[in-house]
Amino acid sequence: MKALRPETSRPVRSKAKSVERWNQLLLEATRLFRDRGFAATSMQEVSDAVGLLKGSLYYYVRSKEDLLVAILHDLHHRGEEIVSEVDLDSADPLHELYRYLCKLIVYAAENADRLSIFFRDFRFVPKGQQATIIRKRDMYREMAEQLIGRAIAAGQIPEAVNPAIASRTVLDGVSGIHEWYRKGGSLPLAQVADQIAGLLVAGLSQYQSRREN
Repeated sequence: MKALRPETSRPVRSKAKSVERWNQLLLEATRLFRDRGFAATSMQEVSDAVGLLKGSLYYYVRSKEDLLVAILHDLHHRGEEIVSEVDLDSADPLHELYRYLCKLIVYAAENADRLSIFFRDFRFVPKGQQATIIRKRDMYREMAEQLIGRAIAAGQIPEAVNPAIASRTVLDGVSGIHEWYRKGGSLPLAQVADQIAGLLVAGLSQYQSRREN
């Protein structure tokens, strides 16, 4: 049985609005927020980049903050699908964890711009909407924690490993790719994901405490 897909929450937009124009708006806003930062980017700059009058821009979005929220919600759409694809009943939970991490690493690399915005500019999200985005962020860690717990129960990871600590550690390793990965490197992205996920999983399975008594 596969894990149930989390509830999807994407921005609600009028049917009269152009999907193509909306996607262009998200793309240009993402580029500007990434390059200049959310606080330093004006709505006039966004409208100029899209080719809209500033007044027309508000037909698509009510405020710059709402545009930021839309970008961050959209970031997690495919992420929800990745979480839903995990097989929690796998006979090999450690390999399932590896597969899950590979998918997340590729996704993080392909969405590096929006991840950069999340880590740098999340504080500008209106307080009333922060909890929803945090809940979406936490779903990745919660799934990793479940898989690690199952791998411990299966004897694939030592019992000394704390699933909560381990899940946070591996997710930091996954998300960190947005800071350094660039297309066109010496290795294809799939091989980069294989190495990162392989190192993280191997570290869990071979963990030994080095604490001095």
